[in-house]
Amino acid sequence: MRINPFLILRHAVARRPVNSSTEIRITRLCSQRCRQCRVYERESDPANMSLERFRTITADLKKYGAYLGFISGGEALLNPDLLPILAEAKKTFRVATTLVTGLYHQRDRVKEAAGFCLANDINIQTSLDGLGETGDYLRGVRQYSGTVLDHMAMISEMKKKSKSKSLLYANIVLNQKNLDQVPQLILNARRLHWRATIGLYHHLTETTRSDDELQIVSDERLDTLLAYLDHHPDILNLNSFIRGIGPFLRNGTTTPCPFVASRLWMTRVTIMETGEVHLCWGEPLGRLTEQSLQDVFSSADYHQRLQQYAACRGCWTTCYTQRYLLLHPRSLTELSDNLVKMIRLRRYQRERR
Repeated sequence: MRINPFLILRHAVARRPVNSSTEIRITRLCSQRCRQCRVYERESDPANMSLERFRTITADLKKYGAYLGFISGGEALLNPDLLPILAEAKKTFRVATTLVTGLYHQRDRVKEAAGFCLANDINIQTSLDGLGETGDYLRGVRQYSGTVLDHMAMISEMKKKSKSKSLLYANIVLNQKNLDQVPQLILNARRLHWRATIGLYHHLTETTRSDDELQIVSDERLDTLLAYLDHHPDILNLNSFIRGIGPFLRNGTTTPCPFVASRLWMTRVTIMETGEVHLCWGEPLGRLTEQSLQDVFSSADYHQRLQQYAACRGCWTTCYTQRYLLLHPRSLTELSDNLVKMIRLRRYQRERR
């Protein structure tokens, strides 16, 4: 779909963000019990976003503008309307649509959803946080890594037999329990023809949980891992993000808040199964079943939230910080690295077709 520059200009003049990235959580139900997450503790009723509600929300997103879309949960596979929801999402987001799934579910359901994504060039993102007992501990289920790796292999084989342009990637969240396993996790993803992304444990948002055992200690073990990740060809992260992990953990060095410093381009919206609209931390700013996204971004609550974010001590996350670094390189070296990373990603996508 084409991007409407006049719509972007209209938002800019009105001092509203363009809504460059939208995550829609279509269920609070989950098949895992991750230590860093508490989405399954939500008590919203109904637990799943219906197709009707999803269409109401996407109709407003189409009107306002929506570019990168992520369909997640909980476990998105647990929503019985997943396939028609994905079809609607594909018509809504102008640049790319991604299904975010833990892949810890019945094999037939995983195969059905993956087949639909591959047939419609919808990207698939999963999580791969640990192997063996470490994986079971972090994700709160049995035989976690074996199940997920098996499903990753199945999807990779399905893609080989198709002409799909879908990008397959596994997100690895660094925490104190899995640092020694990260190189092997990346190798496993590569062996299965998946790419990897690196995240950093945090407890900023509505559905994340504080856990002292996961909090990373900045020491020689971390430094060794970060040196390994520096310019690693099999991870999709910007190198500036990887190099910033150590300084952030040691002394809090970060970027300005993207929601404040780059309001037009960097605003990322999370829409819960209830239709509630979230930014980063804080209470919801509205509900899209009752008001439009334009109303949300024009509200006094939104502008007050930006003032609160301006005083925030900052974070280092792929959802927020890395997107800021992409458009706001801090040196010519970072600019060059960003361009090389984008060129390699495009080349990789062409090779996998």
